[in-house]
Amino acid sequence: MSFLKNLNPEQVEAALHNEGPMLILAGAGSGKTTVLVARAGRMVDEKIVRADSLCVLTFTNKAARELKHRVGAKLGRAGDKIWAGTFHSFGLMLLKEYGHTLGLPKRFSVVDQRDAEDIIKELMADLKHHEKKSFDTETLLQRISSWRETGQRAAKSEDAYEEATEWLLPRYESRLQKLALVDFDGLLLEPIKLLENPEIAPQVQGMFSQVMVDEFQDTNPVQMKLLKKLTKEHKNLTVVGDDDQAIYGWRGACVSNILEFPKTFKGCKVVRLERNYRCAPPILNLANAVILKNTTRHDKVLKACGTFLEEKMPELFVFEAETDEAEWVAQEIETARRDGVPLDDMALLYRSNGQSGWFEAELRRLNIDYKVSGGTSFFDRREVRDCLAFLRCAFRPHDVAFRRILNLPPRGIGEKTYEKIQAIADESHMSFVDAARSFSKMEGDPKTSSAVNQLFEFLAAINAAVMTKDKPGEAFADELLRIGYKDHLRTISAEAASGDKRWKAVDIFGTFLNRHFSTRERTPKMLAQFLEYMELRDDGDDRDKTPKVSLMTLHACKGLEFGHVYLVGVEEDLLPHKTLGSDVQEERRLFYVGVTRAKRKLVLTRVKSRPRHGRRIQVVPSRFLTELPPGLIEVHESGRPLGEEGRQALLKSLYEKLNFNTP
Repeated sequence: MSFLKNLNPEQVEAALHNEGPMLILAGAGSGKTTVLVARAGRMVDEKIVRADSLCVLTFTNKAARELKHRVGAKLGRAGDKIWAGTFHSFGLMLLKEYGHTLGLPKRFSVVDQRDAEDIIKELMADLKHHEKKSFDTETLLQRISSWRETGQRAAKSEDAYEEATEWLLPRYESRLQKLALVDFDGLLLEPIKLLENPEIAPQVQGMFSQVMVDEFQDTNPVQMKLLKKLTKEHKNLTVVGDDDQAIYGWRGACVSNILEFPKTFKGCKVVRLERNYRCAPPILNLANAVILKNTTRHDKVLKACGTFLEEKMPELFVFEAETDEAEWVAQEIETARRDGVPLDDMALLYRSNGQSGWFEAELRRLNIDYKVSGGTSFFDRREVRDCLAFLRCAFRPHDVAFRRILNLPPRGIGEKTYEKIQAIADESHMSFVDAARSFSKMEGDPKTSSAVNQLFEFLAAINAAVMTKDKPGEAFADELLRIGYKDHLRTISAEAASGDKRWKAVDIFGTFLNRHFSTRERTPKMLAQFLEYMELRDDGDDRDKTPKVSLMTLHACKGLEFGHVYLVGVEEDLLPHKTLGSDVQEERRLFYVGVTRAKRKLVLTRVKSRPRHGRRIQVVPSRFLTELPPGLIEVHESGRPLGEEGRQALLKSLYEKLNFNTP
């Protein structure tokens, strides 16, 4: 059988390689999975390697399943014997086989991130050197992970986290050993110990005569060390990746692994896959120009090889403020939907999750289905759901929302009070809200009844403020501030800064409310409409196959593709990010990844000003835009210019609203 059918010359070259190290530089949309499948299947089919002696390491179980499925479709059951899985699955497999040589019991357990954090919290209870609340558990675990990777055992400075890590590390490792546990780091570090044992190493190395690695640009130093030791004898290591898509340095990935691979493995064969089958030529021209500015990379230039009915130039739209940007993008998506573009063929990309709120609100207003990937929807955030519950209960309360806010912020109302109110509701056949109102007037339990009564007074104050104040959103936020909700957010957050960040969501919610009433009469009916827009939520059922627009960060979009891509907030301090993006070259790669998700249409947006620290400041375009040569992007200083058809549609809509007859 032929695994080489329909491959281009470079793909064939990679698929025909048999022995020795090989680096496949697979540009975006160049068909790297096809090459992996072809090479694995061909070598097994031609008996160059036994299926059970071929190991394919990936970063997701989904990728491993896809490879085995595609190889198995041609090879049959022989394909099932290929070992394919993640690095951590590989480590677990080795520890099950050889863990006893490291002192692990036969039935050890694996702990995930959350379990590991719980262990850290327990150990921190014995730390007397600092206030325990001053430490973030996740940060401590990251420090411990970094120390274990590099072999560090002592603090290098008087930094509180350094000192705490020095104290914690031996106790954390001791606790894991005592409880017969292995954490995710251990699934990589412990197998390395096996490969450093002269008696065990030959057995482990002999398990696989061919090793292949997908998404190699995402490997970290420990994974690289594991690979070098695993393939030390036969050197049959094939890695596939793209240094231009190395975007995970913040979580430990080391781009130098792929950059220096040809030097690390002498005699390495390098194959470049530069034919892009995804992006229209104008989009690819932009992508090539973007990434060319990076100085540390393997030389390659992608060439468009797809077939497109039309080739649209990428566009950049500039708006006055973020509200205009969000409203326009949502309307563009609605227009595309009316023109027949499926919602699930469109994506809205941004640098950080905090940017999604405005776009979610506008999509809800237009009743456009969407899903948030790689992060939490703005409207699923705890503080935003609290805001909706407070506003709902101030006008048209229902039991679910009222139960949510009855003791929010904490006002001494416990479970017994909830039970008493429910008992009144059951006996009198009334709603929980009405029962709470009756309870607030009872004299038998003055403290709690007074607390419930205060809540009703507060809800009445919200009603009055939203209906009468000039800016209803600010009035709403002021009322929440008055009852101590901001202090509550700080209390439940690990750090005060995190609480303030949560409060920012309350301010944004208030701005949504201002904007809603800026063009509408201030009536309960219009407020009910606002709540309806804002409360429209995906039920989270994975079985729901309804097409939805994808909203996601640039990190989350890697590996995906869409017909239409809207990449928003292309401004300095957002992209590259002022605080999150310490490595400008990685930020540029992130922008490149976003651009190369687009198949037919790419729209970029930016604004002229954004709110910062309570005031509006001017912002400038991203350097990734200003450094581009001219002629690659069409720039519009506002919305899309109207053609004759658009002008006629706009006039028709205007006449209909004015009850005029169209000419």
